[in-house]
Amino acid sequence: MITIATTPAGSRPGMAPAERVTVNVRGELDIDSTATIEPTLAALARAGLGELRLDLGALAFCDTSGINLFLRLHRICARSHSALVLTGVRGQPARVLRLVRLHHTIDCRFVDPASARFGAPHGAGVAELPRVSTWTGTTRP
Repeated sequence: MITIATTPAGSRPGMAPAERVTVNVRGELDIDSTATIEPTLAALARAGLGELRLDLGALAFCDTSGINLFLRLHRICARSHSALVLTGVRGQPARVLRLVRLHHTIDCRFVDPASARFGAPHGAGVAELPRVSTWTGTTRP
């Protein structure tokens, strides 16, 4: 399920005020759901907005189909001179994005696990984590 909200995001030189579009992605992002939402998200990415934000705060699961979707959207946004930002990244999707190091390519705003654990309001614990992984080893952290 996706929910779309439009808010001003400032302006770029020589252009009308750009807009930030926030899309709330909920549930599971797998091969079936990705195929369903990709046309809408790709159209938004091609619109040349200032910023396309995907709020993943309510996303419970993301597989390689979701990762590939994010990469395709990132390329489309780059061609349209706009930015793709993944916000509210937590849980299993956060682990997958870190595992494939997508946060080195796409701006990912991870939720601080401590604030999520204590019931902080959604978005209150959003912080950019270091881009260099501090975990090393052969087992899951």
